[in-house]
Amino acid sequence: MSRTTLPNYVVVACASVFFVAIPFAKAVPALPNINTNNNVNILNFGAVSSTTLTNTTAIQSAIDSAATTNGGCTVEIPAGTYLSGPLSLKSGVNLQVDTNATLKMLPITNWPGGTFINGSGVHDVEISGPGTIDGNAQFGTGEWWGPANGSPPSGRPNFINFDGRSQRILIQDVTLRNPPTFHLMLKGNNGNITIQGINIDTDPNSPNTDGMDLGSTNILVQNCHISDGDDNIEIGGSSAAVIDLVVTNCMFGHGHGVSAGSLLQAGVSSVTVINCIFTNTDYGIRMKSDNDRGGLVQNLFYYNISMTNIVFAPILIYSYYNSRGSPSNDGITPTVAAGTNAAPSTGTMPSWRNIVISNLTATATQPGMIWARTEWPVTNISLIRLNITSTDSGAGNSAFALYNVRGVQVVDPQIHMAGSKSFEVFNAQVTFSNSVPATNGITLDGLLVTNALAFYNSRVSLTSTNLFNANPVTLGGTILTNTGSLTISNLNVVNFALGTNSSKFVVSGTLTLNGTLNFTNAGGFGATNYLLFTHVGGLIGTPVLGTTPTVNSYSYNLDTNTIGQVKLVVTAPLPPNFGNIKVAAGSGGGSFVLSGTGGVTNGTYLVLTSTNLLLPLSQWQIAATNPFDAGGNFNFTNTPAPGSPQLFYLLQLH
Repeated sequence: MSRTTLPNYVVVACASVFFVAIPFAKAVPALPNINTNNNVNILNFGAVSSTTLTNTTAIQSAIDSAATTNGGCTVEIPAGTYLSGPLSLKSGVNLQVDTNATLKMLPITNWPGGTFINGSGVHDVEISGPGTIDGNAQFGTGEWWGPANGSPPSGRPNFINFDGRSQRILIQDVTLRNPPTFHLMLKGNNGNITIQGINIDTDPNSPNTDGMDLGSTNILVQNCHISDGDDNIEIGGSSAAVIDLVVTNCMFGHGHGVSAGSLLQAGVSSVTVINCIFTNTDYGIRMKSDNDRGGLVQNLFYYNISMTNIVFAPILIYSYYNSRGSPSNDGITPTVAAGTNAAPSTGTMPSWRNIVISNLTATATQPGMIWARTEWPVTNISLIRLNITSTDSGAGNSAFALYNVRGVQVVDPQIHMAGSKSFEVFNAQVTFSNSVPATNGITLDGLLVTNALAFYNSRVSLTSTNLFNANPVTLGGTILTNTGSLTISNLNVVNFALGTNSSKFVVSGTLTLNGTLNFTNAGGFGATNYLLFTHVGGLIGTPVLGTTPTVNSYSYNLDTNTIGQVKLVVTAPLPPNFGNIKVAAGSGGGSFVLSGTGGVTNGTYLVLTSTNLLLPLSQWQIAATNPFDAGGNFNFTNTPAPGSPQLFYLLQLH
């Protein structure tokens, strides 16, 4: 048997706004201790390969004997087909299904009741392959799956079940198929579980045939292929927590993806899904619950995920399972989210927090949705380097939805849409950022109750009369283009991070600007004019100058005199002994030459320049200070761009 050793931390380099070391879940389960020196063969206990004979007694006798032989050993099921009723596993036993061997449930017509393979309160137990364990379920009246497109019968038995705090469980290499319901049920506070190299391949239309349901601690699932009729992996439950789960190097076919919920009362914590492939699944990463069945779900990490032909969405996190079931193309828009009534807070509210999804590439119908409850928003989610191609251009979820969220970071997004919108926001606090200035843009839509939006190194386009009432709005190295007129009221705050990279609003209509404008130094901040807004229509209102950087004692004022522009004018201070004008040069440029070896002793000289000739001289910028060469000669020459009005002054200071 093999095992992947996982590091405790992975370093994720993101946009310049943050750089984090993210912990892995630490699933390093202890393997079972089983005596490998002895085997017992079920043929020696009377088992017969047959499609009609029952081998329950023979196989159970072999298991019981193995459990008492030198403290446990391997029960070998050789090549052939062996029908059986319920079996009870024992501690210290490896149930080994050999090549070309099939262990098969009795059909529903002969089933006596109970779980097929059950381990309760056991330890050091293994189920191994490379043979097949078959649940003998199929569609039809009176069958385990019921009629096609109909309802299955109630009381279907579990297929393979471990509970009762069982410890050190290994399931490897075996093929599982056609169970009455879930393939693997691993709930009940079990611990130290390793599932590796198994193959699950069951009809995608089969009802409730989850690949595995996990409600245990310290679990490793690796190198598996899972294709079924419900959740490929289901995480969580009402009575046992999931803590420390790693899913790695797995392939998922038909099914509902890697899902948390809907029952989550016992909580989920420390889950890592890494280096996995999803093909033809309904969803990829899926979390579902409601206010009567939720719990705390935290510290979930998904890295290096590839998804192809996802039927609905690659990412789906939502807290309205009772009313919406599994959202698909049913038009959950910001308006729908706004119309959802809040419920009284209870101890079973779903709480989603501290989730990282990084390096995900997907093709899907819809790009994704995070829809928490109005009264219990999701918190602290990082979506890093999502590259999603969506084909949905209809009335469904035609944008990545972020509803009722706090502390969401969207880093280096690439959302390729058939429609016109990349993201929709409602009651959202979201930061969009790029590691380097973006060349591709995002389009944004939303409703008026949006909480706060920030954009770094982004290109953003939207159509809103009031920025969805986002407060504050922060721009750093970003161009935000708004189609139509825009109003920023006196209740709104806009933050600009200025410096080497510019930040501005481009408004195609009238700009009404009465809000407070705050400014911070984003690196390379200097004494210059920063263009903040351009507008095609007129300017109404008076913006308020808020906080400014404390850099070099600069002075600041907002310039609204230039038609179609609003600028921040940053002026360097003049020396306190600023003196009389010595020489003045005309508009368009300047050139001054003072020769003489004693020039440096003639006082201090400044060259001032401005593109705004209406500014008082004290607000002009210093272009040069005492530029004397080694011979004591003063020489300054400037040639501005054609058509750029400039004035230069040479001043001598006392």
